[in-house]
Amino acid sequence: MKKAKVIAISAVTLFGLSGCGSKQDANKSNFQSAIQDYFNTKSGVCVMVPAKEIPFTLQKSGGMNFINEPEKAAALVSAGLLSAKDTEVKADFGNKMVAGVQYSLTDEGKKYLVKGAAGNLGNWDAFCGGKYKVKEVENFTQPADMFGTKISQVNFIYEVDDVPAWAKQPALQAAYPSVQHDLSDAPGDKAVLVATSDGWMHERLFKSKGG
Repeated sequence: MKKAKVIAISAVTLFGLSGCGSKQDANKSNFQSAIQDYFNTKSGVCVMVPAKEIPFTLQKSGGMNFINEPEKAAALVSAGLLSAKDTEVKADFGNKMVAGVQYSLTDEGKKYLVKGAAGNLGNWDAFCGGKYKVKEVENFTQPADMFGTKISQVNFIYEVDDVPAWAKQPALQAAYPSVQHDLSDAPGDKAVLVATSDGWMHERLFKSKGG
């Protein structure tokens, strides 16, 4: 009886272990973990500072605006991250001095400023807050080989936890539509995941590790 009992227990144990699965399996659980691992490397919801350095000045009117700098700066002031003071600046065209605004960092802004977090070519700074969280993996493509690696495209829903008050400001969301999207009800996105020896990995995380 004892021997039979031991054999039965061993069989149950082996069955349980075989049912645990592998990190290399293509399933919603593994894909959710892989996307969350990538999210954990991000600084949260970020809005780019509309200048390379702070403080910075902008011409009040008639200046050259490539990325809607005045609108973004005004929104950051409204959100309490920057302060504004009237000043004079050299005109974008010609040598005369014209009306301008100097923008400086507030104490609130210092809490959320992250160096190089804008993600643009110049690695500008950004104000960041909150934490991305994968809420649900909706579906995914069957893994396929591409250029020597196995990949799958995953559609998922996410949310942002611990959203800072400034990110909820209507003026800021109007100037930075991506924030409005991120904080909408159950926003969706897609990701390409790569199969590795350590399990599935977000393609951006894979590339950052030299893949």
